Amino acid sequence: MSPTGRLRSVPRAAVNDATRDAGSAGFTRRRVLQGATALAGAALLPGGRAAAASEAPDSADPEQSQLRMIPGGNGTIYSQQADGRLLWFRHVGRQQGTVRWAAPTGREIGRGWQQYTHVMASADGQLFGLCGDGSLVWHKYVLTDEQSGDGHWHPGSGNVVHRGFGGYSYVFGGWQGVCYAVDPDGDLHWFKYLAGDGTDAAGSWANDGKGTRIATGRRDYDLHFADQDGVIYGVRHGASLDWFRYTAGDGTNGPGAWANDGRPIRIGDGWEWGSCVERFADAGSLYCVWIDRRVPAGPDHELRWYGLSNWRTVDKDRRPLWANGNGALVGTGFTVTRTANLQGYADRWSVANGQSLAVSVSSSFDRYQATVLRLDGPLTAGAAPDTANSRVVSGPTAHAGRLRKLPADYRARGCGWPHEFSVTVADDWRSGFHVVQLTGDRGLRSYVPFVVRPPKPVAKVAVMLPFLTHSAYNHWGGHFQYSWDAYPHRRTHTMLRPFANAYIEPPGHMDVRFYGDLLLLRWLADNDVAYDCYQDLDLHNDGAWLGGYKALVLASHPEYWTAAMRSRLEAYLTAGGRVIYTGGNAMYERVEPTEDGTALTHRNERGDRWLWRDQGKLEKNIFGVAYNGASFMEFAPYEVLAEHPFLAGTGLKPGARFGHTGYNFAASGWEVDTTDVNGPALPGVHRIAHGTQKGGSHMVLFDRGNGGWVFAAGSLSFNGALAHDRAMSTLLHNALHAAVQ
Repeated sequence: MSPTGRLRSVPRAAVNDATRDAGSAGFTRRRVLQGATALAGAALLPGGRAAAASEAPDSADPEQSQLRMIPGGNGTIYSQQADGRLLWFRHVGRQQGTVRWAAPTGREIGRGWQQYTHVMASADGQLFGLCGDGSLVWHKYVLTDEQSGDGHWHPGSGNVVHRGFGGYSYVFGGWQGVCYAVDPDGDLHWFKYLAGDGTDAAGSWANDGKGTRIATGRRDYDLHFADQDGVIYGVRHGASLDWFRYTAGDGTNGPGAWANDGRPIRIGDGWEWGSCVERFADAGSLYCVWIDRRVPAGPDHELRWYGLSNWRTVDKDRRPLWANGNGALVGTGFTVTRTANLQGYADRWSVANGQSLAVSVSSSFDRYQATVLRLDGPLTAGAAPDTANSRVVSGPTAHAGRLRKLPADYRARGCGWPHEFSVTVADDWRSGFHVVQLTGDRGLRSYVPFVVRPPKPVAKVAVMLPFLTHSAYNHWGGHFQYSWDAYPHRRTHTMLRPFANAYIEPPGHMDVRFYGDLLLLRWLADNDVAYDCYQDLDLHNDGAWLGGYKALVLASHPEYWTAAMRSRLEAYLTAGGRVIYTGGNAMYERVEPTEDGTALTHRNERGDRWLWRDQGKLEKNIFGVAYNGASFMEFAPYEVLAEHPFLAGTGLKPGARFGHTGYNFAASGWEVDTTDVNGPALPGVHRIAHGTQKGGSHMVLFDRGNGGWVFAAGSLSFNGALAHDRAMSTLLHNALHAAVQ
């Protein structure tokens, strides 16, 4: 804990000290809870049958034992295990952050819980399981002994009490029967289950089960989690932990409905995916499972406690009041992987017609289905099948589920799971972005993304999707390019792992990974732009195909480039090629595949960021613009600076503004590029427009001679606004039309 009381990720020294003797918490390593692994005698299943300890499956993987941890009031913590078991813990020492646990090894109280995409709980034993098909299943564990975890299941357990959550991106909460649902636009909706007994008759839900919108536009928050009495914590993109409290408690949103008029109060830092793999709260006791910061890193399993004494009244005190001993180590063995019930990866990121793709899957379902989809845009939440944005090209096929364990050093060497099936790309499959959709019980879904590339150029335009960037930001396994483990050190991350950031359906928060790419592909489909599709390593492995295209389109965030990719793009432009760069922060950092081609190495030999500009190769020498961090996480419309042929038909004149809103907020924002990084603008760079925030982006045409040029939007948020602004859409259409002439 810092002197100002803000939360921050635990320093490496503190982690080591806590691991040895837990420092100020006053307990020894021998007494630390070994959680989420063993059983504590007999337990009752939801159906009432006793489950003997000998029935426990031995398939639990110590590297990914849990799907999530769910607070249940008065120190109760439910563990939704990857193999489907539900374990009961009670942290008796939660008020002081000490290592005092009832049933310290966890008591099994149920099975089959891997079917739920999320589980929420209330302090009276109610548990709500959300299914992939949008239904909400009610359970209630009636506790009879709070020391041993003895209890039984309410006879109404297992009943579906709501069926209308399919159109939401994610749901959280549970306290006092309140469920908060975040829709694809980031708006927050309030539901409250009143019956409390597993029935769904009239009057069981407030407002007849119809959600009421209580907050709007929270897409800048990567996730939320709830505390009791209307308190909500939001992890804002950029890592701040913010406090809100919905005081109305009745679904209304008038004056006074929110503490501090709904404005966030920053109470901490470091609770995003780069710091921890789990976080939850119970009456001001906040818990997290931090990533292991050693080099090389071990399992991410240490449960840390933080006490917020004024958790209800942060707004009145105008600051958080953190307890002494924050960051105390209160348990170990709590590894978490959200997708451990159904997850997979392909043996490569792209494949040509006539070739096969091998897919590895780990699943705790007895059976699952695999369907291959070609995508023209993001799948609509709750729409299955979504024929407007996808086309089934193969399947579904049924497969037996097997829960696979991870080998040592899997983060660098790969998961090592055997191939469960292969996908053969027929000759008539169109080039494009594809996914293997894995579907488990009750519609639970996960996705394995890949690209189908053509055997030879067909269209005039090639689209190259930035899989290298998506891999750098892939937080599956806890560690990635942006995790806060100790550095400087070189970072090697396998490509043979699932993508935790493969948001094929709307995530309800800002995104320039796969979802951002899909917004661009949706625009291309809507405007009848024919294209062939590739991913980064296609250019790294063989650049001959690039010369067969009039134009190359780059998506929202092509940040990571190998040396071979860079040199081949330069040669293409010098020979008269055209590039339509629709994003921001391109070619900022270098990455190189390992010798066997299955992993990626980030950072230079010293372990520092491997920036191209530090190697004397500024990215603006290629694109005319370069990343400028002056306006990170600020958003604004563009303003036209000069007349230009690309503005034909837009109605825009110098001084006019456009791109006011979009999925990732205004069109100029998040991360932006300008022409004046490391010196003045280069000859041949023509500014068309600029972002109106301080340090805003520059939209340019960079004439490189010999007919070659680059159109650069200069902003991560550009593609997210295309569907919201007709003038901006026309501008991009004009640029593409010019590129193929």
